[in-house]
Amino acid sequence: MKTIFRKLDSIHFTPRSLPLLLFIVAVLTYGLFFWQRGFYWDEMPWTWIYFRIGPEGLTKTFSTSRPFWGMIYQLTLPIVGPYPWRWQVIMVILRWLTAVLVWVLLREVWRDNPRPALWTSLLFLVYPALGQNFISLMYSHFFIVLNAFLLSLYLSLLAMRKPRWFWPLTLASLLLAIINLLTMEYFYFLEFLRPVLFLFCVNDEWKKKIRRVAVLYTPYLLAIVGVTIWRLFFFENQNASYTYSTLALLRENFFLGIWTLIQHVILAFWETVFHAWLYPFETLNIGTLGLRTTIAAMTLAVSAVLLVGVYLFAFSKPDNHPDRIWARQGLVIGFAAWLFAGVSFWMVGIQPQVHFSADRFTMPFMLGSSLLIASLLGFIGSKPRAWTKRIRSLQFVVLAILIGFSVGKQFQVNIQYARDWEFQRNLFWQMIWRIPSLEPNTVVMTNDLPVTYFSDNSLSGPLNWIYSPPGEMNQIMFWPSVRLGLAFPAFEPNIPIEQNYLAKYFFGNTSRMVVADFEPPGCFRVLDPEIEPENRLLPPLLRDAAHLSNWEMITPQALGELPASLYLPTPAHGWCYYFEQADLARQMKDWEKVAQLGDKAFTLDDYPNDPMERFVFIEGYAHVGEWSKALKYTKESHQISKSYVDPLLCRLWGRIERDTPPSGEKDKFISEAKTLFVCNP
Repeated sequence: MKTIFRKLDSIHFTPRSLPLLLFIVAVLTYGLFFWQRGFYWDEMPWTWIYFRIGPEGLTKTFSTSRPFWGMIYQLTLPIVGPYPWRWQVIMVILRWLTAVLVWVLLREVWRDNPRPALWTSLLFLVYPALGQNFISLMYSHFFIVLNAFLLSLYLSLLAMRKPRWFWPLTLASLLLAIINLLTMEYFYFLEFLRPVLFLFCVNDEWKKKIRRVAVLYTPYLLAIVGVTIWRLFFFENQNASYTYSTLALLRENFFLGIWTLIQHVILAFWETVFHAWLYPFETLNIGTLGLRTTIAAMTLAVSAVLLVGVYLFAFSKPDNHPDRIWARQGLVIGFAAWLFAGVSFWMVGIQPQVHFSADRFTMPFMLGSSLLIASLLGFIGSKPRAWTKRIRSLQFVVLAILIGFSVGKQFQVNIQYARDWEFQRNLFWQMIWRIPSLEPNTVVMTNDLPVTYFSDNSLSGPLNWIYSPPGEMNQIMFWPSVRLGLAFPAFEPNIPIEQNYLAKYFFGNTSRMVVADFEPPGCFRVLDPEIEPENRLLPPLLRDAAHLSNWEMITPQALGELPASLYLPTPAHGWCYYFEQADLARQMKDWEKVAQLGDKAFTLDDYPNDPMERFVFIEGYAHVGEWSKALKYTKESHQISKSYVDPLLCRLWGRIERDTPPSGEKDKFISEAKTLFVCNP
């Protein structure tokens, strides 16, 4: 071990090497398998709106929340296009750039000591509580604004140091500060961190220091006042998404409001500072991640620990500056940054968490949290000189472990995003195999899909991209647990449905509904309204809606088309491909085609994962007179779950008996089939 430390002491990295280290860490944290990720959450509808409805539709979408932020999308979307991998690459670059800006900003605060800037920028880069970095199109625009704000802080400190360039630097800084204030509320109150930084950077007696800070901050204060007046009195949708619940509570019951606010602040401090950095060390769920992913995450974490640890040990270290000096200052600046970051959320009663989707509210806390942790590590170094070398080693080891395991945690999140995207690709490929086109004003009702980073609202974007002509919104996707009682009161026919999608209105009816189930590894299935109301294998709400499944909304003409930028390449044609094609042929009563597809499907290495997937072939074989095959697959379905499947087989064979022409062979096999299960009259 001593030999290793001696070798590390012989290697020296200068501050110029830090951007390269940050870039390597950024790639390891956010760039691995970037081509396997796609669009998530609001990204899908926004992309659809811009490229199919038009830029004016996106302007309307943002008009009720962040109109100036929406303008940035109008600049970037036509340049980058609807290509998820491009946005993923841009996101990695922007995430790296924010860390570099934190580095140069804090170097201006502590110009004679690189450690606080080095440690904080590394922690900031891998901040583990924010798991939405992979929502690249949306968060690249968050980080554009954050970069503007950080660059504004840096330029304002630089203007103090360079009197010849004071006004050009100040004007540039002021412009970037206004961009931050106008575009969104996330970093709004972080603007008050600027005078705190001025206080630590102005070297003078206190009276003169305060006077100079006041002069330096005046233009920024005027900008805050001006933008705040606009938001309060001229921006009509200031409270479109949230209400000032905390302020209302303070007016109603002052002491209860104060106590509630204190609780929110304490909980936020725990969640964004301590829980955030303990989060990477929580027990891995191998059952969810899988053994290979778990091993890969741990391997990456250990590799990152070694990489960062070697760099820290080999970095140029001016030990003549005690850590306790900058650590005390860092705690003050870090807590100020943390406190100002939370004001916007506490006003409206929002509580940040480390889990999706409330983890987005941890984003403004990243700087304060990272600086607080770096400063606490700095206090470890405020020991007698005899212990300096050992303590420095302890600091580096702890820091490297925090960073390395945060990289591993982000990798786990990365895999979850990739899996959700693969789920979406399979959903829409199977959907278009089964549903070549949809009639206008159709509701596609599915089960609550087992995904984290999509909702029915967001999936309505690609649904319309596939099935609606440019400029129109003819379809919408609903999940029953979300929309029942909100979009319509009950699963009854002929109930009007109206949904405001901001860029467009959707008008539909519960009688114009296609009800489907998709629970991989099972295939996408359009529910049979005659059979599936008794299907206890379905979620209860979907079973209640099954009788509304209107196959007439599905037309066989291949008018729908998956956007190539999103869903190519085409998946391999396995069992589900032949099932979807056969189910479509069954709808068209092309029984010969159903049987032909069945002959191909049952020779594959693939196989059905839901007993209902055999029903289409049972019915198809019966209609073409291949009764032995129909009975064979009936027996296979019957053996899976007699209590669940038998009532459905009764309905299926009842329909077969009704719809197929009479024959002696038919009577024989129907009699034999009915001996398998008891059907209620």
